[in-house]
Amino acid sequence: MAGALRKFFTNVICGLVYNKDARKKMRVVLNSDMLGYIRFIQKHTGLRLRKIKTFIGYRARNLLISVNDKYIFKFPLRRADSNELAIREKRIVDALAPLSPIYIPPVTVLKYGDKLVRQYDFIQGTQLRKLSVDFVLKNMDAFVKPVARMLYEIACADPAEIRDLKPTPDALPGYLYGWCQGDIADNFLINPETMEIVAFIDWEDCAFGDFSDLFSGDKRTPMREFMTALKQEYDRLYNNSDK
Repeated sequence: MAGALRKFFTNVICGLVYNKDARKKMRVVLNSDMLGYIRFIQKHTGLRLRKIKTFIGYRARNLLISVNDKYIFKFPLRRADSNELAIREKRIVDALAPLSPIYIPPVTVLKYGDKLVRQYDFIQGTQLRKLSVDFVLKNMDAFVKPVARMLYEIACADPAEIRDLKPTPDALPGYLYGWCQGDIADNFLINPETMEIVAFIDWEDCAFGDFSDLFSGDKRTPMREFMTALKQEYDRLYNNSDK
């Protein structure tokens, strides 16, 4: 009965919100145990929570809660495999972060009831897709070279700790083949004042395999010019290497 009432009032409230993205976010928040989440975060961190922000993850897989511009907590939504994804992401980050020339924030896995929650450090930065096209094109070299270097180094890596996560343990890295984060244009954070790439985030979907489709013209990639330049720099690194 309580669940039905919550669903009814959620539908009524969300029906009053015109913006689709705002309506989606409100529906997720209203259907989540926000009070329980906040209590959990407060108990875990010992912080007095002065600043709280909520975000909806890709395809509404997760509810992310940022607290005090210090931590981000990722609470799973409607995913039967959410615990496996949490453990998998931590293993991948632990293995690849020491090899990356760009900072990859560590992942801490916490237990919330029967679900695993992921904790990250809050990183101050702006996603590429939120910057203007003119700004990105003007500063192309500042972004392309470090991202290509990271893409190349991670793809060439073959850490023993995560070989069981490959399609076959004996699969070897190659041209446009290896470990790849998968969503290059959306998940690196930039300091627009210094042009520094401060972090690569969200390694949940990182996988070992063919990543040539990154450069295939996918409509979700906001900067085709950037991705074209990125491939050219990756090709230069690969062709000049003895790996």
